[in-house]
Amino acid sequence: MKKFFSLVLICSFLVACSTDNPDDIAPELINNGFTMNNSFLETEYVYVNDENVENNEPSDIAIIMSNVDILNSNQNSGVNFVYFDFKGVEIQEGIVNEIPDYRIVTNASINNGQITDGTVVLDDTTNGIQATSTTVEIISVSNSEIEFEFNFTKENGTIIKGSYSGSFSTVEQS
Repeated sequence: MKKFFSLVLICSFLVACSTDNPDDIAPELINNGFTMNNSFLETEYVYVNDENVENNEPSDIAIIMSNVDILNSNQNSGVNFVYFDFKGVEIQEGIVNEIPDYRIVTNASINNGQITDGTVVLDDTTNGIQATSTTVEIISVSNSEIEFEFNFTKENGTIIKGSYSGSFSTVEQS
């Protein structure tokens, strides 16, 4: 009985001394924004633009993220903007690895829907800040809600990753 009591006492001591250090807990995935250089930038507005809704011919389908309403805002600075597009007939669930057009700008300005100034951190047309790897996963999509994750690896090895889950607006072609 003495050995049993000693065993119970030792087990109780080990359980009571376990670490609950918050640094040991894996961080939750942060949604509705992107992470770059260990900084999270929130982008709570998402827009989807399908350039061809007339027929079943593949066209560019764009996803646009921003921390401001780009359709109804004018702002001199502080605008974070993510744009990428891919070919498709309609936006649907799945993984897309071929992202021909992309651009990420931080601390930009917006005036009448035009993004200007700011720091361009990723651009498919600018040497030195192009991506060597691109992946977008559309996890779920409906007429008004979308959930997706993206991952871009820059030429210098920097990884930009983000995600969004929520409602989106469509952008009408004029």
